[in-house]
Amino acid sequence: MQEGYLEQRLIGQRFELKSADLTDGIAFYGIFYHIHAATPLHAGDLVEIVQANAHGLTVTVVAPHQ
Repeated sequence: MQEGYLEQRLIGQRFELKSADLTDGIAFYGIFYHIHAATPLHAGDLVEIVQANAHGLTVTVVAPHQ
């Protein structure tokens, strides 16, 4: 299996942010990742993973928290 394959599988996944995701990071497949974004993130935002690597996940907000 090539290096980075697991992270590449995460691209395109959408999820709703929880408060703990913003402070502690989020786990996928038992691996914790820090979350990065170009805009401020808030608990309740629906986000999509646009880039992933061993240093963290870059997300964009698809639907902000109401």
